[in-house]
Amino acid sequence: MNEPLTCQRHLFPEKAVAGYLNGASRAPQLHAVAAAGRAALAWREENSGMPIPAFFEPVEALKNTFAKLLGATEVERVALIPSVSYGVATVAKNLPLARGQNIIVVEDQFPSNVYAWAEKCKKTGAELRTVPRPAAGSPASWQERVLAAIDARTATVAIANVHWADGSLFDLVGLRERTDAVGAWLVVDATQSLGALPFDLSAIRPDAVIAAGYKWLMGPYGCAYAWYGPRLDGGKPLEENWINRAGSEDFRNLLHYREEYRPLANRYSVGEHSNFLMTPMQRAGLEQVLAWDPARIQTYCAGLWATVETELLALGVSLPAQRAQHLVGLRLPAHCSGERLAQELSRRNLQVSYRGDAVRVSPNVYTTPAEMQEFLAAVTASIVR
Repeated sequence: MNEPLTCQRHLFPEKAVAGYLNGASRAPQLHAVAAAGRAALAWREENSGMPIPAFFEPVEALKNTFAKLLGATEVERVALIPSVSYGVATVAKNLPLARGQNIIVVEDQFPSNVYAWAEKCKKTGAELRTVPRPAAGSPASWQERVLAAIDARTATVAIANVHWADGSLFDLVGLRERTDAVGAWLVVDATQSLGALPFDLSAIRPDAVIAAGYKWLMGPYGCAYAWYGPRLDGGKPLEENWINRAGSEDFRNLLHYREEYRPLANRYSVGEHSNFLMTPMQRAGLEQVLAWDPARIQTYCAGLWATVETELLALGVSLPAQRAQHLVGLRLPAHCSGERLAQELSRRNLQVSYRGDAVRVSPNVYTTPAEMQEFLAAVTASIVR
């Protein structure tokens, strides 16, 4: 599919997307996702019981859809989880780690991809090594600093493809090559990239990919996905629920307790993941993202930035040199009043986020060039003369 995307605003409620430059916080709800939820709720109102196939078939369809987006060929490596922290904790539980080894994260990484590693290091005596963001004008990029931090004692690199605060983009293929050289794992938080940025699973070869579903994957809050590679085969899940065990589709024999799990990553799915309401909503969101195609989403968002980037740079605003187009953290010059900018954005009914010292602007296919021009006008009006 090579045709460029046009604005997809018609697929959302206008009130939800007007001036919404904050897709990295939470996606506005698609009409199709809402319709899927309403249909599921209507079915529930009319039906008390849940047929046995309904515990399994919609889940398999959802996993297949997610696997297609990820480029995964083994659907059984997909687990349905409630959050990124759940998926990261699963990996941390199964990571071999000893005193003297280290786990690498980057500065200001999202907490869900930090806390489990910090606890693991406390218990084992390993080091949690945080790679700082390079200062402006630094000769070494953030990517280069991460590569330099990896050594023979590194057990894993746990990193996001796109940094949640400022949109800094990391080269995962380069990180994979370096982790391979020292035998370390690569664990990717793809929450702020998957669904809006192409992801090449075969080239990256991660040990785990984890992503929240309510941002760029257009799903409801409380859903997430994980893909676990061969190093997690045969591991221990966070919980022991019935549906992840072999033979769980045979309700008559559930009391014949089984030691073995369903194949591969099925053991890691959260209990009650056969959610009659959320599953169809999740799938509707994923199917729309597939129809858009993340590569076309990037192209569309790049076109939005092309209308304002030159003017922003002229005002002294700095943007990450290596970045994605759907999430950009702007750093304001000293002569720009942050308080005044907040007032100007509010006056224009524009929504962004503030993450550390960055103004995070995250447009998507529902954003218009006119809204980007309004954002530029707000920044211009915040300059202190």
